Amino acid sequence: MISFGMMSLTIKSEQTYLTEIARRANPNMFTCFRFSPAKIHPVTQLVSGEKFDHKKDRWVKSEFPLPMIIYDRCFYTNDPSSKQAMAIVKWLKKKADITFLGNGLPNKWAIYQVLSTSSLSPYIPKTILAASGKAVVAQLEEMDMAILKPIFGSGGNGIYKIEKSGGEFVISADLGGKVSTKNFDSTSETEIWLDRLFSKKEYMMQPYLELSDSQSCPFDIRILLQKDHEDKWVVRGKGVRRGSKDGILSNLSAGGEILPFEEYANSLDIRTKRFILHELEEILSTLPGILEGSFPRLFELGVDIGVSKDHALWVLDTNSKPGRKVIASTNPDLKEVLYKAPLEYARMLTLPEREEQHL
Repeated sequence: MISFGMMSLTIKSEQTYLTEIARRANPNMFTCFRFSPAKIHPVTQLVSGEKFDHKKDRWVKSEFPLPMIIYDRCFYTNDPSSKQAMAIVKWLKKKADITFLGNGLPNKWAIYQVLSTSSLSPYIPKTILAASGKAVVAQLEEMDMAILKPIFGSGGNGIYKIEKSGGEFVISADLGGKVSTKNFDSTSETEIWLDRLFSKKEYMMQPYLELSDSQSCPFDIRILLQKDHEDKWVVRGKGVRRGSKDGILSNLSAGGEILPFEEYANSLDIRTKRFILHELEEILSTLPGILEGSFPRLFELGVDIGVSKDHALWVLDTNSKPGRKVIASTNPDLKEVLYKAPLEYARMLTLPEREEQHL
């Protein structure tokens, strides 16, 4: 019997997704649990959480030993409970009798350092650490317009566009589909504001890329990759996220909408479509191997790819705990595959021929 634990910061997190996975688990092969790392008893190492009851078709409160396979769906922020959870997860990963379905990727800067020195470097936007307001302002002499991104961040939160226009600096952000703008008349005023921002979070800086469609709406392609029951990477689906007209971000949290990838691809002329599909294949066939060559084993990846006006492709983000909203809403037939995928991969990880490898 495989004990399969789905771990999130709060027990009700991703309720539908985790419940649908548990429903598809063969009860003769799997016992499914869900729990929060904070609910592991440090002495007994028993977990207070919930077990899925197939007969009742619901989760029931339960105390159980640490599961042998853990699917980590914890999304950390800067708060104390996240920091506590991160420490517990680090401890869990050191335990020889526990296997994580996949390991999380580190921060965006660490990922950039690997990808920018790899064969995919032509697709990676040049990135520098935003060390201070003074350094950012100095860089604007070269870049004119730039994007500031938190090193630890997701969902488009905390992203700013900064540009120098004459003697003036303009800093803008996408807030729920509306662009909010601040204007600064002097360099010192700009530097003070930036230093205040950087004192709260670490940031990195990239040139601003024109990644918008013919209607001036920012857009990107979201791709979900997962490993299958043979431990091979497969592309599960692609979708397009499109932001508001003249906006900065395509993220759904910034008011973006979801479109089928085919709709976008079919709007291109044949030559451009063939070129973009070929480039996408090149990136997606190489990216997981590069990441796994530098970081621990992964199970799934969300990849965001921007397309500029001249049809150049840019890898904007890679996420080891991707959401499924874009893929599921544009490919509803895939839902069944997505619910079964973690179970199939978990089963593969417990096969006898892998035990020696795991040790």
